[in-house]
Amino acid sequence: MDEIVKRALYDADAMSDLLDELEPFVFKVSFSLTRHQQDAEDLAQDVLYKICTKLSKFRGDSSLQTWVYSLLMNAYKDSLRKKKIRMTEPLPEHTPVSSFEAAADARMMLEEALRGLPETDRNILILRFQNDLSVREVAEIMNLSESNVKTRVFRIKDRLRGLFLQGGEVL
Repeated sequence: MDEIVKRALYDADAMSDLLDELEPFVFKVSFSLTRHQQDAEDLAQDVLYKICTKLSKFRGDSSLQTWVYSLLMNAYKDSLRKKKIRMTEPLPEHTPVSSFEAAADARMMLEEALRGLPETDRNILILRFQNDLSVREVAEIMNLSESNVKTRVFRIKDRLRGLFLQGGEVL
């Protein structure tokens, strides 16, 4: 277990240092999950509070980052249940007019396809690619086997590839 974690258990200054170190990371992940500034701030605050209150339960079996991701994912799922909100907000209607029209269309198509995925699959993609976690870390956070995560990622990528090759009809 990291020295700062051990000190944070009994020293308020060390706890403050730990929270200062984790806050940007917690907010970044919170925002990537919620896509709303206020929701991300609320989620981050909730998770930072949980870090304070549950740090004594951190056994060190996994990295501190993995443990914090687990807290984030659980808090996020709880907030979804409470608020009954979706993973991402609907995309605003707009017509790309710049030279990047094709890229904008592709991004919109991808976001639409991601909204159509089951929550677990979306979370796996967010953790794996947006937050750049290893398959093992994603498996730990999502309580899945590594082979299950690999299989899901392969199938999702295959589905998205097929979607783009067929011209964008979301199934």
